[in-house]
Amino acid sequence: MKPRLTRSLQRLTAVVVVCSTTLAQADDLTWNGPADASTWNTQATNTNWLSSGTPAPFATGDNVTFATPIGTESTTVQVGEDLQAGTMTVNDDYTIETTAESSISATIGGTGTLTKSGEYLLTLQAAEGTTEGPALAVAEGNLALGGTATYRNLSSMSDGSELHITEGADITFANAATGTDVALQGTLRLNEGDSTLRAINGSGTLSMADAATLALAADSMLGSLDSAGTVNAAGNLFIEQNVENGGEVNATRLILDNGGNFTTLRTDNLVIGSRINRTTAAVTTQTLGSLTGTDMQVDVARTVRASGDYLLVQAEQLGESTYTLSQDTVDRYRKAGYLTDMNSTAAGLVLTLDSFNNGFYTRHAFSPNGRAGAALLDQAFADLDPQAYRAAHPDLARVLDAMDAYLARGNTRGADTLAANVAGAGLGNLNSAWRSQMERQLRTIRNRMTSMQGGMPCYAPDPKAPHHTPRPYTLWANAEIDYQNQRSENTLPGYKLNSIGGTAGFAMLAAHELTVGAAFTGMAGRLSSKGYGTNASGDLDAYYANIFMRMDTGCWQHSLIGTAGWADITFKRRIHFPGGSYATRGSTDGMGLGFMYEIARSYKISEDWLKSAWWQPVFNLAYVHSKVDGYTETGSDAALRVGKQSSSNVIFGFGARMQGIVGEQWLNTPATMEARLLGKATTGARRGKAHVSIPGVDCSSTVRGSEPSAMGIELGMGFNIPLGMNCGAIITDVTAEFYQDQTSVNGMLGYRIDF
Repeated sequence: MKPRLTRSLQRLTAVVVVCSTTLAQADDLTWNGPADASTWNTQATNTNWLSSGTPAPFATGDNVTFATPIGTESTTVQVGEDLQAGTMTVNDDYTIETTAESSISATIGGTGTLTKSGEYLLTLQAAEGTTEGPALAVAEGNLALGGTATYRNLSSMSDGSELHITEGADITFANAATGTDVALQGTLRLNEGDSTLRAINGSGTLSMADAATLALAADSMLGSLDSAGTVNAAGNLFIEQNVENGGEVNATRLILDNGGNFTTLRTDNLVIGSRINRTTAAVTTQTLGSLTGTDMQVDVARTVRASGDYLLVQAEQLGESTYTLSQDTVDRYRKAGYLTDMNSTAAGLVLTLDSFNNGFYTRHAFSPNGRAGAALLDQAFADLDPQAYRAAHPDLARVLDAMDAYLARGNTRGADTLAANVAGAGLGNLNSAWRSQMERQLRTIRNRMTSMQGGMPCYAPDPKAPHHTPRPYTLWANAEIDYQNQRSENTLPGYKLNSIGGTAGFAMLAAHELTVGAAFTGMAGRLSSKGYGTNASGDLDAYYANIFMRMDTGCWQHSLIGTAGWADITFKRRIHFPGGSYATRGSTDGMGLGFMYEIARSYKISEDWLKSAWWQPVFNLAYVHSKVDGYTETGSDAALRVGKQSSSNVIFGFGARMQGIVGEQWLNTPATMEARLLGKATTGARRGKAHVSIPGVDCSSTVRGSEPSAMGIELGMGFNIPLGMNCGAIITDVTAEFYQDQTSVNGMLGYRIDF
């Protein structure tokens, strides 16, 4: 061949090679998709990219970058096919929206966030060299990760979405992972940070570094676990193969199936984080062994306080290690008052608890209501374990934390006061306050009867005196205020009750010596409990139907009163403790019956001392039965179920009453005045009590209020002031009762008319 032709062929071959090489070279593209055309595909007419500043289509193998958007370009990228890029770099916040099931294969990197949307599955297949990809988020549908890659984190997942780690994939999150469900077939690695997922399920492997913590909210199943961090599962954690654990595994139950073994490779410590019971092992495994030492420390994270044997680990083979309780576990059980031992038996590892004094909190309480609350808290710990299940029992958990903190500092008074407050110390006073209102109502109607028909007894003891002819009918209405104060008794709380209301009544002269009538009373009251271990207040609104009869036989006066009462009671409690508080409320009804009989004898006082005046020795006998229905509080997981309260009391009264005509000079009208002084004695149960319990807790306690003394005195004075002929009269009365630790004052102002 001629040299010139040879050189020409050589030049042509070089040009073809160069052109071929140029055509096969990958292009560097930057996303430039407008808002109305944001699809990423391989169509040659789709120019949503820039190549050296010029619009260009994407071709397989190109290197793509999602940078900070310019102008109105879209940050939502639609994909609907399988795409293969050389590299994909995400340096800002972009959303991949699937219009069909799609995949993106590339070496993935960048400092931005990639959010998956659209209902179809998107698979990110990481090529070799994906060392730190963007943060990931899932807004819709499911996201699958394949290949070997490290991503900065999984920032969020919407409810119902899933993260798939495909078979053979090895995915690492450099920081925390948060989300809903993970379908794990490959390997998921957590390097650091706190991660929260609802559940992990699959036959893959979960691997965690020392600084990583994972919380699982539901039952989860793994192929194997390699953890130097901490795994906390609110439900059961099933592992098909092995647990290689240098950190902690804390689950309701840890179950290893298919020959799975528990092995500590880094430390010799097994953490039993379950709620231990006598029938179900916390850990079920075929072999339990320690490869790095001859001694395995078992740490029981949840302290139980009931005597008996507890199966910690059920295993066919325990290995040759020596198994002991960690010092932390021993200290906590000793503090709780238990002798502890752990033995290797045919069943596995068994923890034996022998309590020499049941009731950790009860042992430190000293007041009656403090012991009542401490007993409830001890049983709540045994039945509910609130500190292990805070989501279900947040307030009980915080109360137990506060009790533990008090006792750790030696502050037994603070713990006792809190326990009394938890038990509702003031609830024992509900029926006491209602009972005192029933007795007050009997006294009020009696005082109205005394001044009925002008109030002058013994109509004509002196034949020379003019005969008084009373009018046959009487109507009256009065407003009334009442104040009661039951003082605290050492650590037993008292109460205050302020009431306002009124009475409307009617009486008729059935015969010359017989007056009968009826009245209706309504009172709105504000009730507050006060004293040790209580912070409560509420309303006590009461309604009374009254009938009465008075017979005047000569100078003897007989009075009989019957009262039926109904109460509407609401009560709110606020329980404070270091670090917070919680509130409860409840409502209930009360019913009561009361009867009073009184006899008095009228004696004329010398007119030289007081004109038209009489005095009466008085004896009365009253019976009061009161009842408050049971109810259940609302507003907190520590709310109480309160039992029925009732009492029956007989009250004796003996003293003197004086009536006379006064005020003719300074009132310019003859007013009737009444004054009384009586000693009183009360029989029957006087101290208020209430049986309380926490729903779901197998325990009932009794809280007590302070007890009023049995003996007291009653003082009173009233006036009947006529307004003129046929104009009726103003009536007023003030009564006060004094006991050693109880005071009550009642005042009324009203109008009456006889016709």
